[in-house]
Amino acid sequence: MVIVFTRKADDNLASLVKAVDAVQKNNEKLGTFVVGVSGVEEADFDKLQSTHKLTTPLTVAKDKDGPGRYNLNKEAAVTVVVYKKGGTVHKNFAFKDTKSAAERAKDVAEAVEGALK
Repeated sequence: MVIVFTRKADDNLASLVKAVDAVQKNNEKLGTFVVGVSGVEEADFDKLQSTHKLTTPLTVAKDKDGPGRYNLNKEAAVTVVVYKKGGTVHKNFAFKDTKSAAERAKDVAEAVEGALK
């Protein structure tokens, strides 16, 4: 499973999500979703979805800072948590902005593929 928490919904985020989508297409059991926090609204995701046609579900957290148990870094614009089968964390990433996340999209996709092995 892959959870992407984001404080911004833009084209850079879409690049990251598309990289994970590509892995998901060959691994139907891989659960992936994006959670908007800290001001990201449904309308932001609707616009992103209509522009980029993402297959990963996009949702907004009820708690604006995200689920408390994740202790998201407030300095990170994007946090990605990659789980192995069984629920243990395989790898996590924290990016200061969505541009940094897009630049490392390949690394995230490789971590997702590694978690599936």
